[in-house]
Amino acid sequence: MIIKLTPENLRSELLEASQLRTVAVYFYADALPECQGVGSQVESLIGADNPQLNLLLADMADPQMQGLAMQLGLQALPALVLFQQGRPVDALMGPEQFATLSTWLAPYLPKEEELLFNQAQQALAAQDLDSALALLQKARALQPQHAGINKLYADVCIQLNRLSEAKQILDGILMVDQDGDYQRLLASLQLAEQAAQSPEVVALEQQLQQQPDNGLLRQELAIQYSQAGKKQAALELLLPVLKQDLNFGDAKKIYLDILATMAGDPVASRFRRELYTLMY
Repeated sequence: MIIKLTPENLRSELLEASQLRTVAVYFYADALPECQGVGSQVESLIGADNPQLNLLLADMADPQMQGLAMQLGLQALPALVLFQQGRPVDALMGPEQFATLSTWLAPYLPKEEELLFNQAQQALAAQDLDSALALLQKARALQPQHAGINKLYADVCIQLNRLSEAKQILDGILMVDQDGDYQRLLASLQLAEQAAQSPEVVALEQQLQQQPDNGLLRQELAIQYSQAGKKQAALELLLPVLKQDLNFGDAKKIYLDILATMAGDPVASRFRRELYTLMY
């Protein structure tokens, strides 16, 4: 958040708030040419919705802010002082030092994947599952091994009935990250998979065991699997049919329709390449 620092909120917004997160205090004077444009640059870099860093604006026209600047030993304006645990930990002073502002602030700013993760959490809280999924796909592209991102991604996939994708993600979670949240997701996935085992699916599976080369059975079971969120299994059923006869029944159309529902799923790329190899 971005707040104007005053004597009244100094304790709550600076001393107390910096116990929980880093707080940046920007000291400026509108009358000084050196400060022109710097404030907007600072605000743009930190941002109003920054989950890790608060920005306080200290106008030196206020005698109380002048007193705070003196206590901190500031020698030039503009100045930016970072506070943690109620104490100053780093500072920039003067226009020359502000030339390195972006680099200097970088260690204190959230990474792009963390911002995407936070936005996805907000979208999920609002029940906007499609937006949450899209944000998490971008976050995973930046940081594929981030356990928190992967677990939230699996959660969204389960809710969207993308069960094959959720299973793949959970299978890749490292042992050290298999905490209570992981166990909850695993149980949710297992329940969703059990619910997907309708009598019709079970009957088709039994028939296919007896007639493994029956393309029509494979088609029908692939449709059922896809509707139950087991999209990878559906594609694996259809691929042998297409390898034997690319134009068999509706196999190619069903295959392509399933791929169209797997946006962002890395598994889809492999199956798409398999089909293109057969076609071209």
